[in-house]
Amino acid sequence: MQSNIIIFIIFISIGLILLLIGILLKLHDRSTKNNSTAITKGKVIRYTFWNNNGVHFPIVEYSVNNTTYTKTLKYGFIINKSNPLNSLKTEVTNNVENSNIKIETNSYISTNPLMEKFPVGTFMDVYYNPNNPKQGYVLRYVKNSSSIILILTGITFIVLSFAMLIFLPSNI
Repeated sequence: MQSNIIIFIIFISIGLILLLIGILLKLHDRSTKNNSTAITKGKVIRYTFWNNNGVHFPIVEYSVNNTTYTKTLKYGFIINKSNPLNSLKTEVTNNVENSNIKIETNSYISTNPLMEKFPVGTFMDVYYNPNNPKQGYVLRYVKNSSSIILILTGITFIVLSFAMLIFLPSNI
């Protein structure tokens, strides 16, 4: 019975931590969306060094009250159809202003499609919180999918902890 309680405590602790982190991310996400009511123009100054599925994201610089901030254009999902027979030039198959982006790349060599759509020097809309100009987003709001994943994983761990407490043999 002792080991069942230890397993229960471990699983429920992990579940509660994941659930708490997910809820905090969700609240931050909601706060960013609801409080970013002011709009300004920002300028693409460079691209991220890291890539996500072959895409480097534009980093946009904007100023509020003579203070300069930067934000990165984000996407919810990047769907990449890669094939060695595709063109060397990466093609975007939907509107780059959507919250998700679909691209077709060559599996050996390809280009960053966002550099063509938003070259350095391009102006983009930045929505920001007038009380905290560092908080905001570029072009359009995109939900953070990690909060939902953490919440669901936390709930799963909590349910598993109770299931193990009830169904595991007590002599383990």
